[in-house]
Amino acid sequence: MALAGFLLGWRLDAVAGPIWDEAYYVTAEARVHQGQLQFASHPPLGILLMAGGDAASGLNRDADWRKIAGDKSIRGEDMPPGFDWRGPRLAPAIFGALAAGLFFLLMADLTGSTGAGLLMTPLFLCDTALLAQFRAGQLDAFQLAFVLAGLICAVRGLRSDGMRARVWSAGFGAAIMLAAMVRVNALMLAPLGLALAVPCLRRGDRGRRDWGCAAARIGAGAGAAILAAGWVLAVMLAMSPLPPDGSTGAGRIDAAHVSRDYQQEGLLPSIVAYGADYAAFMRDDLQGMARSDANASHPAQWLLGGGAILYRWDASGNRVSTVALVPNRVAWLVSLAGVLWALSRAVMGRGRWLRDDPEAALLLGGWLLNMAALVWLDGQRVMYLYHYFIPLLLGYGLAARAWRSIGRAEWVAWPVLAALTLYAVAALPLALHQDVSRGHCRLLLAQCGTPPPDPA
Repeated sequence: MALAGFLLGWRLDAVAGPIWDEAYYVTAEARVHQGQLQFASHPPLGILLMAGGDAASGLNRDADWRKIAGDKSIRGEDMPPGFDWRGPRLAPAIFGALAAGLFFLLMADLTGSTGAGLLMTPLFLCDTALLAQFRAGQLDAFQLAFVLAGLICAVRGLRSDGMRARVWSAGFGAAIMLAAMVRVNALMLAPLGLALAVPCLRRGDRGRRDWGCAAARIGAGAGAAILAAGWVLAVMLAMSPLPPDGSTGAGRIDAAHVSRDYQQEGLLPSIVAYGADYAAFMRDDLQGMARSDANASHPAQWLLGGGAILYRWDASGNRVSTVALVPNRVAWLVSLAGVLWALSRAVMGRGRWLRDDPEAALLLGGWLLNMAALVWLDGQRVMYLYHYFIPLLLGYGLAARAWRSIGRAEWVAWPVLAALTLYAVAALPLALHQDVSRGHCRLLLAQCGTPPPDPA
């Protein structure tokens, strides 16, 4: 976590302008600071956390939030003078460091070894795609931290019984819902909560299935998920007591989706109404989204770490400085290897392996559900490399289970760790906006010869 914190926090303001979707998120954050009711392409938790980190930092205490909040997106040249970009990037960096610790805990749980968990943690720390995304005011650090927490709860819930199992089930439900309140795609992990009831349905000594135990576990998870969603919407309403500003472009868009005066309703009706209006806004936004652009990629590319994105490109002579989403392909291939191992075991074992290793079955089920959703979404809207982050983590979990089944796998781990580190050293400057030669850049990123395409 300390190493991740250093990599994520070092020169966090190196780029004094919006990186990728920061152009949208910083305006949404501004409306939170203004106390204005709003809707966005994604649920509100990520924006709330970003705004909270900025406010806690005090770096933009005197910023002209009204100017920033006027439209749904903003260009760097339109930002007020003196705006400190470390403010909106602080909370993602903190959650990215937290996610590194959670990743270690998950790997240690799945391998059954602290040492093996430490050896697998560089898969997370050395991935320059995660690093670039977490160093910007974007949503992935929040979502992945909650997803990792949910997976830890699921794994430990499968190993527990009684009240402890119900607590872990509740933790899984709450964590996955919080991840979904950052980005909805995390809901594809929700069906995994049913797997937590499987230990209750295995026949005991008397040949009976404990349906009460199963219902208690599922109920604990579902109840915690509902409470988590309601809490997020209630906090957003409390932070936004003012109606949308009809004199601005963003305010007019938001006002068109407000069905009632939420402040005049009771707490529960206002939460339900706001949630319904928010869902309607996101549905309309999805329908109006482009199907492709110059930065787009597709699910088949992501398996091998393809589809890198150039966020920012600055050049001087034969030297370039970039902010680029460049995967560490060694790490991504380890994730794919974990998935292939699990699929082969499932096929060869004809289902017996799934019963014998419920943790691997849970992770593989999550990977298949997420990939099915991503393939479907690929036909509905433009898709980018970072949409694969959740399946990537699930693949790492399967690789950890493979480690445990192999036994002493250090003879494989050390060469992989060496290759992983070398790739990270080469790709790190591209994520940190460091000056490199064009030749160095082209080794890892095809777009280094020309300016990046306009994200619009």
